[in-house]
Amino acid sequence: MAQNEQKKLPVVELLGVVVTKNKGETAVKILNALNVNLQILTYAKGTADSTIAEYFDLDSGEKDMVFALIKVKHKQKILDALSTHLSLGTADGIAFTIPIKSAMYSTLSQMGFEFD
Repeated sequence: MAQNEQKKLPVVELLGVVVTKNKGETAVKILNALNVNLQILTYAKGTADSTIAEYFDLDSGEKDMVFALIKVKHKQKILDALSTHLSLGTADGIAFTIPIKSAMYSTLSQMGFEFD
């Protein structure tokens, strides 16, 4: 891969964590311990109807949702820590990441996020 192509690869991703109600604070504490300092905790409600929720063994009730900006180089360590402490991948919750493209870098830099 050419050097200028490497510069176009995202270095930050948006992390999303959806967990059962009252576990969002635990996710925030885990992220803080891993030096992930830009987070938003919000509340959500499951939308699956009772038949689908029952089939997939989902709780369609209230949820906590955490969004954070993470550095790609730390992604696996962060996902592993969240999965270990929050039983992710079960009905208790999930985590996912979305790449953030270069157009956002200047805005994120102004917010104090460092790209190294």
